[in-house]
Amino acid sequence: MSSHISDHILPRPVEVLPEYANAAARQALAKKLIEAYRLSDAAAQAISASVVDPSETRKAIGEPTDPQHENIAVPGGTLMGIRTHVWARKVVPDPRNPRLLPSRRHPFAVAPGTGGEDAKFRPISDPTSPEGSDGKTAEMVVQLDSREHFTWASQLAANFVLAENDWRASIASQGVMEAVWLVPTTYEHTDGTQFTTTLTAAEGSSRITSTHKLLEVRTSDVPYEENDSQFRAHLRKLNDAFRRGATPDETVALRCERVPALILVGFQPHPGGTTTFPTAVKSLVALRHVDPPKPWGDGPENESLADEVLAELYRRDLISKPQWQYFAGACTREEAQAAHLSADPAIRAAQIVRLFTSSAENIREAVQVAVTSQSTRKRITKGLRNELATALILRASAEDRSRIEQIRRYLRHGFAASVQEEIWQSTDRDPSTLATAAHGEVLKAIECGSVDAPGPASLELAVRAAYALIASGSLYSDRGTAGNDQPDRRTPGQVLEGMRRSPQGVAQLRQALEDFRAGERIRAVDDTGKVKLSDDGTAELYVNDTYLRGEFPPAGKARAQRVGDTPMDRYENAVGALVSAVTQLDEAYRVLQDVVGDDGQLMVETRGVDPQVCQNIRERVTRLEEDLIVWGSTYKRKLGLRAGAAPRPPEQSEDEEVEEDASAADGRSGDGLVQEWDEAAQKR
Repeated sequence: MSSHISDHILPRPVEVLPEYANAAARQALAKKLIEAYRLSDAAAQAISASVVDPSETRKAIGEPTDPQHENIAVPGGTLMGIRTHVWARKVVPDPRNPRLLPSRRHPFAVAPGTGGEDAKFRPISDPTSPEGSDGKTAEMVVQLDSREHFTWASQLAANFVLAENDWRASIASQGVMEAVWLVPTTYEHTDGTQFTTTLTAAEGSSRITSTHKLLEVRTSDVPYEENDSQFRAHLRKLNDAFRRGATPDETVALRCERVPALILVGFQPHPGGTTTFPTAVKSLVALRHVDPPKPWGDGPENESLADEVLAELYRRDLISKPQWQYFAGACTREEAQAAHLSADPAIRAAQIVRLFTSSAENIREAVQVAVTSQSTRKRITKGLRNELATALILRASAEDRSRIEQIRRYLRHGFAASVQEEIWQSTDRDPSTLATAAHGEVLKAIECGSVDAPGPASLELAVRAAYALIASGSLYSDRGTAGNDQPDRRTPGQVLEGMRRSPQGVAQLRQALEDFRAGERIRAVDDTGKVKLSDDGTAELYVNDTYLRGEFPPAGKARAQRVGDTPMDRYENAVGALVSAVTQLDEAYRVLQDVVGDDGQLMVETRGVDPQVCQNIRERVTRLEEDLIVWGSTYKRKLGLRAGAAPRPPEQSEDEEVEEDASAADGRSGDGLVQEWDEAAQKR
């Protein structure tokens, strides 16, 4: 069982289970139910046999002010319910689970028993009020052909639920946390089998189905088999396991044996109304599933989860109160500076990303606890961490709502996998200083011929620039295929990952940060950091999504064709043509490899290729290989010479100097704060 339980949800603690109530306590509850709600003896007995604490439940009956008692308004009247806990082994999911309605095989289309397993019986009909009742009693009756009919319907429903709405991972770790709605239901059989009455889920069938599966309970046996002594022995065995140290499976059982429930026990229709109890129950369920509240959507949902993460980090002393307010966007930029935190939204964005993607165990645990406190089924994936970080990052933007939503859609894909896989820090370094460090990393990687990522400075630079480029509308995510010719399907994060690996890319990332901070359009630069000009030299060139994807293609791919006619343009176009030609050569080679003859054999293996043709190709490829080695060495040597030049000094205003002095006096910069989070979390 435990093999299918995800480890992304922190488990809810377990405790000793109460004993199964004795017959006297159950009988006293049944009697009170009959007196208060005019229930039949069978319905009252079904409730009392299922309730964990009959004595406590009995005290709530007839006391409208008791928190266990609940009146629920529905179209046509008012339902009355009792909130309590029930034994999972004593209740059943609805064998008619409404989720299956569209897939039912009706007798008019397929005669029962002639259309395979899903048409072995006719679908179970809707429940009705007991015969002879006025429709007000809180009971329902379901007609079955036989016990086998119930078994068949229950299995079909269980198969569907476990395939489409499986709660096992969440329930195994947390138990059932939201009350299921239960109704006393009598199952009558046309084959003469004795009727049976059981609490049946009107809402919450998926949770009961998953719980039964975890407990290895055969749902179809629950209404027909009673063995109090065996159940008591089972509970004692679990409690003994708890005291000695339960196994994982025993821990799941201890967590799942009890289920919170709202048992519907009465109905009062409107004066003169004709609504019956079964209709009222359907109305209540419809309010949850047919006409539910509108979902929040990804944006509000992630905002709420991100706020809870910050609160949990603060509770665990992993961030300070000023940092909490800073990341939540609840302080002004002046207040941030006073707290020695950067007023630059790009630096703040990088710090948020670093915090949410940290590998420190205590930080990851805090994120996990916060998210699962609001959604036990949400997996703590890399994508979710990016989405939560994005929600907070965008609180620095004053754009209108529609524009914020567009940026959110793109920015959540703005951080490559390396952000969560590599070691890096978010610092307060200005763009020039950071770019100089990143440039050195790139040159070293090129000189060493390394295919690995350049280093932490280039990664920090890319994370910062993600906000600048996407928020400025200079870099988009995949916008789909409808009416959009977009052959480059890379995410923004993948484009930025490619940029951080080249000298020109590093220079462009730096320029993006500087122009964005100055409130200007982002200009295009060459690999020396010089702003590019138009062909006539009269206007500066600006970047956009098409330019960035063309100028910084995937590794090994050719750059987009340049329209100019300068020597550099002709050089870049010639390099691109060579790359394209080699790509076509490789494709032609693969096509030749795959040609199959009449005998089903590969022809290059059975026939070969003319030796003169092979020799001619080999000579050309050899010459090309020799030149490529020389050209690659020349490129490295050229970059090495360029690296020896003094870097452009960082630009710093007087205000920034004062802020830097204040940070030094305090002894903690933004860089130091982030390092403290990771180090403190590891120590804790």
